[in-house]
Amino acid sequence: METPYSIKKGEQSRLLHVIDISDPANPLRVYTHQFTSSDGIPRDVAVCKNEVAVAVTSPIRDVYEGHVYFFQLFAPGDTELKSDGKVPVGPFPDMLTFNPQCSQLWVANEGRPGKDIANKFMDPVGSVTVIERETTGNPTERFITFGDFENRFDLRMPSRYVAQNVWPLAGNPTFQQDAEPEYITFDSKNAYVAFQKNNAIATIPLRTLTATMTPIPAKEWNNLKIDPSDRDGGIHLREYPFRSLRQPDTIKTLTIGSRSFLVTADEGRTTSYTSSLHGFNWNDYSLADVLARGSKYDDLSIKNDSFISDLRLDNKAGRMTVSKVDGLNLFTQKYDQAYHFGGRGFSIWDTRNFNLIYDTGDEIEKEISTSNPNGPKIGALDVITDNGNTYIVAGSETVGTVFLYSVNTTSGAPVPTFEAAIRLGRTDFVWQELYDMDEAGDAGISAVG
Repeated sequence: METPYSIKKGEQSRLLHVIDISDPANPLRVYTHQFTSSDGIPRDVAVCKNEVAVAVTSPIRDVYEGHVYFFQLFAPGDTELKSDGKVPVGPFPDMLTFNPQCSQLWVANEGRPGKDIANKFMDPVGSVTVIERETTGNPTERFITFGDFENRFDLRMPSRYVAQNVWPLAGNPTFQQDAEPEYITFDSKNAYVAFQKNNAIATIPLRTLTATMTPIPAKEWNNLKIDPSDRDGGIHLREYPFRSLRQPDTIKTLTIGSRSFLVTADEGRTTSYTSSLHGFNWNDYSLADVLARGSKYDDLSIKNDSFISDLRLDNKAGRMTVSKVDGLNLFTQKYDQAYHFGGRGFSIWDTRNFNLIYDTGDEIEKEISTSNPNGPKIGALDVITDNGNTYIVAGSETVGTVFLYSVNTTSGAPVPTFEAAIRLGRTDFVWQELYDMDEAGDAGISAVG
């Protein structure tokens, strides 16, 4: 059903807005639904056909089960959003999406760690909820968890490195506790789930709902340029043999004929626990100069004295945020490689074998002037087909810029070409002054499409 309305949510305000976009240049808010403190906080909205679904966290603490609230699609003449009920889902439902047929709603339950009502640490398992929308009666639900991957040491699991005398729960952390589903997308046969913190993609066949998990290989920067420092007086792109964890946020499928490809926005993400939120302090990252000055990089493995020397200098590579768990040799307690967070662009993968088809390399890095910690921090992404042409649109969370790529598909595989970098707003004043004048453009882009 065609509708002139867009649905937007406000997290801290607990508001759900219905906006008339029949005139895109002059959007008009026509209705606002207020979630109460006993409902929870809305995290994501999905619309398909005549149904609106809203993922809402627990009203008690984030570690408890959330809910999905259903509403009928707002139509001309309506004075309110009509409720279609709610169903329970896993803890901290942060993203949801309908399958292409609108017959199923898939919910990514991150299961973020935190404190329960007794202020005791909890780390609920990450999961995916599949909700079947029935024509009559209540919807049915299936929960997909990831306990089958406990012994997969090729999968990234930061909590594995928390010392036993620091980890507040009995026993060791488990992978399904550490696993946090971030984003879901589909092709005709499978759902694909991004696990950003874990740097992995799950493939879930729609027929069986049995997941497999693929670790995402690190990006090599040996022959690419990167802006590593915010203390070097300007924009200075340098070549260093860093590796980076791609850690995608948004993922989208791109179909060419019978072949399916996965496009990943390689944002990057660190992990931390704090005493206020979790009851203890630990993180998986450091500035490179801290590790280098502590002689934590293995000269024999890295075999690049000038690189190790520059890791000690703030105006060279020392300001890079690097991993304290990736590349660590448990026998020597030194790092065989220097890993940082995020691929500073996007990648394309063949879903048959997860071979890398394309990576933006340092192309986006060269377009904008931002360095540590994640550079452009590409977290937003969409694949668009218009008049027979295919485009990839990527958004930066650090500089509010949209990058447009055209995609040639004639070979049967995607071949992107950079077309433009677009940023709204003026640049002739400092950002705060432009913000006060309402001329700053977008501060950061977390979603496109």
